Amino acid sequence: MRRPRRLVLSAAALGLALAASGCTYFSPVQTHDFYQAGDGTNANIQQEGALYAGVRNAVLVFGEDGTPVFTASVVNYSNEEITVELEGTAEGSSILSTQVQVPAQSTVQLGPGEGQQLVQVGAVNVVPGSILDLEVTAGGQSTTISMPTLETSLAHYELDQPAEG
Repeated sequence: MRRPRRLVLSAAALGLALAASGCTYFSPVQTHDFYQAGDGTNANIQQEGALYAGVRNAVLVFGEDGTPVFTASVVNYSNEEITVELEGTAEGSSILSTQVQVPAQSTVQLGPGEGQQLVQVGAVNVVPGSILDLEVTAGGQSTTISMPTLETSLAHYELDQPAEG
């Protein structure tokens, strides 16, 4: 009578171990998918079914004095230097327009910090919390995303002095 009980318990333990370890087999690895990890938004440009260029965490942050600062990262997935054009609009009016040269397989940081490329933002007649349009163009392809506007009430959005240049 003891032998069948041990056999049943061993089979149950093996079945439980297999069931518990199999959960992750069906779950995708999150690092393989782009997702909105921050407060900004992302854009992807594809060519021939592969990523060509992208914008990561695009956001317009208003300083305490109401001055808007555009921050984002521009990514080049191709094997050659490319130009990525960005145009932000609010209520049909252009508030920022820039071209970013991105070396092959590299990222360019946009913002006011050291080592970042500063993008001039024109007069903005919106309040923090509004949603703006950002058109991203690269390699003859274009996409438009919604870009949030935030204020510096959170410590990680406190703005440094803009870099000269």
